Amino acid sequence: MFKAPFSFDGRIRRIEYFLSGIVGGIVTWLAMLLGVGTFIFGASSGSAGGSVFGLLIGLAALVASVWFSLAQGVKRLHDLNKSGWLILLMFIPIVNAIFGLYMLFADGTVGPNQYGADPKNRMPYQGQPSAVNVTVNVSREDVKVEKPVEAAPAPAETPAEEKAE
Repeated sequence: MFKAPFSFDGRIRRIEYFLSGIVGGIVTWLAMLLGVGTFIFGASSGSAGGSVFGLLIGLAALVASVWFSLAQGVKRLHDLNKSGWLILLMFIPIVNAIFGLYMLFADGTVGPNQYGADPKNRMPYQGQPSAVNVTVNVSREDVKVEKPVEAAPAPAETPAEEKAE
């Protein structure tokens, strides 16, 4: 899980998409908290350098979080056999919530697709080849039997059965 989290190539499962959303949200929240906190504490202490440094760290963490979230969203779209460019729908209000739920709950493509192997290692159903039925027609005239089959003799009675009578 979380192999190459900043790459846009490959496919991820629903659970990894869900967990990456949680991780991305936590990192974004921490970046905002770090940026705002250092700006306020730096400004209150009269240190302009400290506040700018904190803002830069918060901005770097925010950019990394957005990149991570976009990469994970594109990989999830690839699992649904959709183009990664559909991630741009996430920038449209209201549509982003519906589209995010679709990406979270839709089942991925079974088996490999054009974007990579199935992350669940499932193979698509392949029908088994049908059995070959052969009918052989044999006429009685073509069959030659040297000795005809005689009727089987009746089974002999056992000595215990003879005494019982």
